[in-house]
Amino acid sequence: MTIGILMVVVGAVLQFWLGNRAFKRRNQSGLETFSSYGKAMGTQAGERIILVISRLLIFVGLIWVGSAWLVNRM
Repeated sequence: MTIGILMVVVGAVLQFWLGNRAFKRRNQSGLETFSSYGKAMGTQAGERIILVISRLLIFVGLIWVGSAWLVNRM
């Protein structure tokens, strides 16, 4: 159960961190700015991968906590 809670927390922290990074890249118009096209593509691809990992961590963590709760309930 502790592992599941840890997975959910780590996934949530990763999602917050990614949102904060995107927020800090925005200019006055609300558009994300990058110094080059290559950095834009690399950053966005890396962040998509981390976003998928964080969502998987949250999903698997919730399943883990739920199954541990059901086992302990019986």
